[in-house]
Amino acid sequence: MSRTTITVPSELGHTDRLVTAELQAVLDAARDAGGARATFEAGTYRTGSLRLYGSTELYLKSGARIQGSDDIADYTDWDIPTTLAYATNPDIVRIQGLCPHYTRALITAADVDNVAITGEPGAAIDGVDCTDPHGEEGFRGAMGIRVCRCRNVTLSGYTFERSANWSHQIDSCDNVLAEGVTVLGGHDGFNIHHCNNVSIRRCTLKCGDDCVAGFDARNVVVEDTLLNTACNALRLGCANLLVEGCRFVGPGEYPHILEGTHHMHAAIKYYAVKGDVIREDACNWRIRDCSFENPGRLINYDYGSERGYQTERPLVDLHLTGCRVSGVSMSSFFRGREDVPGLLELDDCSLEYAPDAESAGRPFVQLGEGARLIERNVTYSCATGEPLSGPREVRKSEVTAEVLKRVQP
Repeated sequence: MSRTTITVPSELGHTDRLVTAELQAVLDAARDAGGARATFEAGTYRTGSLRLYGSTELYLKSGARIQGSDDIADYTDWDIPTTLAYATNPDIVRIQGLCPHYTRALITAADVDNVAITGEPGAAIDGVDCTDPHGEEGFRGAMGIRVCRCRNVTLSGYTFERSANWSHQIDSCDNVLAEGVTVLGGHDGFNIHHCNNVSIRRCTLKCGDDCVAGFDARNVVVEDTLLNTACNALRLGCANLLVEGCRFVGPGEYPHILEGTHHMHAAIKYYAVKGDVIREDACNWRIRDCSFENPGRLINYDYGSERGYQTERPLVDLHLTGCRVSGVSMSSFFRGREDVPGLLELDDCSLEYAPDAESAGRPFVQLGEGARLIERNVTYSCATGEPLSGPREVRKSEVTAEVLKRVQP
């Protein structure tokens, strides 16, 4: 990547007005130079949507803050088509209340190579919880950082606060590294759809919604990362997933904005949404040397659940090795498709289960018909005597989709 440096005029970080046009002029100049580092000195830069081009690094020095506008009219998707096919599916658009410019964002990079957003300690990007009464669920605003159809993407060092929708919306990208990024509040941390070769390392994700989400991904690694959420820690559909040395912690420090709750729904939830392209079955999920504290459910794989968006390609195998699990309050699901029932392996794991009123009498993990459970050196405890495993007991309320309360007419 080019090391030419273009410095943003420092006075732009010390004014109360929006400086969108001036900031975009700097990023355009970086593009015209064939790529450059656009450096933001300490200050607060108030802006609407910005577009980042190839061979360019947006670099935030300590004390630099990019602060989004609180007016949704200041955001755009640059008329760049999304590869999220479900976002144009009439049924999903109606149920979720998705707006026509669903992928508008504070910062967008699309159809380019070698792009980076990096920050020194104390650098931040702030989505200001900007709401849109015509947005998803009747209130969600713009995405934070949108990266679409790009190769060789680096995200590092900064803190993203108060995302108005997903903090990082990454789709159809190859070779993505997120390292040392902190997410505080807002909605999802990282969404990776149709992506190949994604690494999330040494991040701190304290999210109001899912920490790491997405489907139709290949070769995903999550390492040495804190996942703290009021929703799901992992909500994924991908081939080849390695999660190692991570800490999953509930309840969420920040509330789930729609529900106003803090409890973690599940640590590991499968995701295979109807209305989009999913190239292959999910397989080879390996979770090693991780700790789970108060995760709600440990696992939510319930193939066929409309409510859980688990109706398309199945999950072939999930392996947990060297994991320590405590404070589980809800029964887990591991139910595959009839012809691919699934394999769940627990190896050198300790599991503590204290079922709540809803899960009382139900086993730690409910296995679908034909699903295989392999146990090796597993320590299991449950003061109320529920067994480690048993058959899946399907309740309609758990699998049937419900219309969201805030859907627009």
